[in-house]
Amino acid sequence: MEVPSGSALRRWRKRLGLTQAALAGISGLSQSVIAKVETESVDPRASTLRRLVVALQRIEAPDDAHTVGDIMTVDLFALAPTDMVQTAVERMVQTGVSQLPVLSGQTLLGALSEDDLLASSSPTAIEVQSIMRRQPPVVDVTTSVKEARRRLEEVDALWVLDVGILVGLVTRIDVIRTLV
Repeated sequence: MEVPSGSALRRWRKRLGLTQAALAGISGLSQSVIAKVETESVDPRASTLRRLVVALQRIEAPDDAHTVGDIMTVDLFALAPTDMVQTAVERMVQTGVSQLPVLSGQTLLGALSEDDLLASSSPTAIEVQSIMRRQPPVVDVTTSVKEARRRLEEVDALWVLDVGILVGLVTRIDVIRTLV
């Protein structure tokens, strides 16, 4: 992401006909934070700039997919770490999915993919936690589609988190759909 200056953000906001208060409502930031960023009286965090840029992009082109939150799959079938691998196999076959999150509540502990199952020489009568990938690739819900596309050159799927809670999954086909 190119880092815009405060004055560039102010010009962008005004060109879209937004007040600082309106932008605050859209971005989830306070009006006073936006004022400080625009006057460059603070050195804002990257996450603050990202929220401003995403909010302005959404107003500028509301029909475009801007973040993984716009394109992610939200209906996920999950496993518990103590579920048996046989259960995972059956769930994948029944639902036609190739990735399953392993959760404790809504917290992502790991993930199990077709690759993990094929690479495992373990019998299916063991617990999922013994073969799951413990640090699956994750992104924040505000991650740009462009960044997700870059990351998906290296991995098959990205688990989407919002404040540490699993909210979705983005795969290569989700990004490809944005090209249509």
